[in-house]
Amino acid sequence: METIGRTPLGEQVYDRIAKALLTGQMRPNDKLTIRGLADRLGVSSTPVRDAVKQLTQENVLEHRSPKDVRVPVMSQDTYLEILEIRLSLEGLAAERAAEYATDGQIRELRRLLGRNDQAIEKRRWADATEGNQEFHLTLCDLAGMPTLQKILRGLWLRMGPLVAVYYDTEPEGLNAHHHMVLQALEARDGRAARRAIRADLLSAKPEMLAQIADLRDRLSPVEAA
Repeated sequence: METIGRTPLGEQVYDRIAKALLTGQMRPNDKLTIRGLADRLGVSSTPVRDAVKQLTQENVLEHRSPKDVRVPVMSQDTYLEILEIRLSLEGLAAERAAEYATDGQIRELRRLLGRNDQAIEKRRWADATEGNQEFHLTLCDLAGMPTLQKILRGLWLRMGPLVAVYYDTEPEGLNAHHHMVLQALEARDGRAARRAIRADLLSAKPEMLAQIADLRDRLSPVEAA
């Protein structure tokens, strides 16, 4: 992670840790320490402790003991619950974006997708995972739904480390459905946009479940409890 400036310190610390989670710099079951994070960010322990506390309250991190903070290994049930929520809410965002997005916003989405295509082609997986998250959340912007974006960002913080593990497998056709979403937006076809984003989420489901099973098999009996 990059070091940060001093103002506003608490928010910057939270955002840097969040970005590390979203881009795969932190992986499921990674052990974190307040001092280690503070050293990496170039700040004192207090704002880091506050940020970790907030992320723990949001179920993004977990305290296993006073000195043992971990990136959670998501359970299958939690993944399936989040997937169901995302299918509904991101489908809504895509459908509304097809109706309300301006031509300029759609062109910017195309540029964003092009940058992500390049990241995938060059195997810059941290950039690719961040670009993937940005594409999904941008649909909420185009739909004019900031409250929905806030909800989905919280889910993405929980999903980010697992998505990074998924990208490690270098799956084929990572942006195929994103291009279908873009085409639907350009055609102002809300139903097609909803179908495309749902297909995108469902396409990763088998591999995600396999990754969860593998990660949880590596946990000790105490950790898996």
